[in-house]
Amino acid sequence: MSMVINVHDDLARRLREAAARRCQSVEDVATTALEKAFPRSEADQDWGRRNQRRLELIRQSTRRELTLPEQVQLDELQACLDERFEWFDAGLLHQLEEMKQAVQHLPTEPPHE
Repeated sequence: MSMVINVHDDLARRLREAAARRCQSVEDVATTALEKAFPRSEADQDWGRRNQRRLELIRQSTRRELTLPEQVQLDELQACLDERFEWFDAGLLHQLEEMKQAVQHLPTEPPHE
């Protein structure tokens, strides 16, 4: 997902200067600064370990039937994954809708022979 942020002129100048000093894009410098200002939550940091467990359970389910506690755990981890990507799915659906509208406004041309 992308986002446009308007900043005042002085901050824009400082971002451009920092980007030039680092031989990076302004977007990269701003992204790095924002990531430092808003670190990932403990839940986000823990997701890697939990996702590995989710993948392990999925692999196990292809070889044997999961036990009830394993299936419950997998269902919970899958629900967590769905929640984490809900914003991403919404963004994709929005982009798809914009594409559909753009296609509807394309001029129709007769087929070439």
